[in-house]
Amino acid sequence: MTPNTSKYLSEVINRLIEKKPYDKVSGHKNLKSYIGTKYEIIGLTVPMQRSIFKTGYTFSTLSVQDQLPLWDAIWKSTDLYEVLSQCIYFIEKNWQKLDVKEVWITIKSWVKKIDNWAHSDGLSDIYAHLMEKMPEEIYSQYQSWNKSDNPWERRQSLVGMLLYSKKRKTLLPAIKLLNMVEPLIQDKDYFVQKGLGWALREIGNIYPEETMAFLHKNCINLHPVAFTTAIEKINPELKNTLKLQRKEKRSLPKI
Repeated sequence: MTPNTSKYLSEVINRLIEKKPYDKVSGHKNLKSYIGTKYEIIGLTVPMQRSIFKTGYTFSTLSVQDQLPLWDAIWKSTDLYEVLSQCIYFIEKNWQKLDVKEVWITIKSWVKKIDNWAHSDGLSDIYAHLMEKMPEEIYSQYQSWNKSDNPWERRQSLVGMLLYSKKRKTLLPAIKLLNMVEPLIQDKDYFVQKGLGWALREIGNIYPEETMAFLHKNCINLHPVAFTTAIEKINPELKNTLKLQRKEKRSLPKI
């Protein structure tokens, strides 16, 4: 850690600790369990964290181009959950003001520190925005992550394609999106399965026919978590059809 990184990291930590809730209402321990992180956690709510970021730091007066490597260094140096969140907030707010390739080169390695769904989804939102600008390069990285031993990289290859489809202005073809889903149908990780169901749900919002065909073909093989998430917002009649199909196929004797 460079002296400057240490200085800025200390400033961020101190600002966050100043707002630390001391009452039992904060549910500090329960929050850590809910998020499922190994990182130390102060216990601040998301609105509190965002308010602190909005207020800014001494180095917030620097250009966003000069801040980017500082936040990258802070990300790589910290083991505090809320500090990691501050780094994500910076990218979330400023990625459009920065060179897209530079942002991608900087933060594509951030996934390696992810150990919880909240930070994972925060990065997915950013990655999905960047993917609209650099679809081939980022899709290629997703293909690599799709085969990774790291479950959070596998999850990114799914959720990071769209996150929320309603936000997307440009879209990959249905076949490219579904080709990322199929290899992970048998994945053993809960959060990958949750991401798989989420991806199918969002793909279905924009490619309903292709997604229904995929669900009919694979409904028997989908993990319960993925299946439930994938169909939660579809037409009730279609939902019941898929549930019945899944039940009937699962009741057949194995040959």
